[in-house]
Amino acid sequence: ARTMPESVTTFSAIALAIFVEAMPFLAVGALLSAAIEVFVPPERLAGCLPKGTVAGIALGAAAGMLLPTCECGVVPVARRLMDKGVPPHVAVAYMLAAPVVNPVVLVSTWVAFQGKPSMVAGRMLMAAGIAMLMALMARRMGSILKASYHAANHSDGCSHHVHDALSGAGACHASANKISLAAKFWSVLRHGGHEFMDMGRFLIVGAVAAALFKTFLPQEVFLAVAGSPVLQIAGMMVLAVLLSVCSEADAFVAASFQPFSNASQLAFVTIGPMVDLKLIGMYAVTFKRTFFWTLMLGPALLVFALSITFGMIL
Repeated sequence: ARTMPESVTTFSAIALAIFVEAMPFLAVGALLSAAIEVFVPPERLAGCLPKGTVAGIALGAAAGMLLPTCECGVVPVARRLMDKGVPPHVAVAYMLAAPVVNPVVLVSTWVAFQGKPSMVAGRMLMAAGIAMLMALMARRMGSILKASYHAANHSDGCSHHVHDALSGAGACHASANKISLAAKFWSVLRHGGHEFMDMGRFLIVGAVAAALFKTFLPQEVFLAVAGSPVLQIAGMMVLAVLLSVCSEADAFVAASFQPFSNASQLAFVTIGPMVDLKLIGMYAVTFKRTFFWTLMLGPALLVFALSITFGMIL
């Protein structure tokens, strides 16, 4: 057994290592998200969508490769997309897939799991597949947005704030066009800095929690959970929801849990970007109750089942 000074040293080293490894990807993700918000107004996308349901959903799920967005900000983006004419099922596919199906997250997953292609491909395919299934359910449900959201987002008038014009949230494109390129780049840095600080809090919480579990959790409890594939997957899913680590950094937290299986680590990095504490609140104020519970239960059941299948295959 470690002495207390040794335990504190181990805890500090683990937490710091996780944070330092993940921080560059978090910074890049924040800057990319800010650049997309400033330079790519969502209303431009509505006219580029295919008419077919399946094609639209597939495009929505794949759009994260071009419009990477962390789950911290993907719900507001999805709401703006719907407000600008993008069909709700396409926006839902984007909302659930984009935090995972984007270059920054896939590279961070590759680095965190030391170049295991099965983890990168498994995460991408599982997230995209679940996003498309949930989008099809949204298509069948018809109206999924709360009436209060529609009322709040269809009022007349024009935003007088430069922030709204730059972010694409306002309706005054003429004002946005008058903003200089230098001002837009400054806005990217400013928004990216804010987003990095917001997301960084959750990375710190995740790194500290992972280090606490690894350092101070009684070995008997750890081994009991680690000895059951089903408990591993369920436990890591619950942990992902509670820790709410951003998708650019969660692979480093998941990879730090050894000797947990790849299947349980995959469950951690797949469910977190779809259902966590910060997303639950945003879902609740955006979607009707029926679709809200669909978003809560659907991804959880699918991730659990697919992770067990992944563990049996590999």
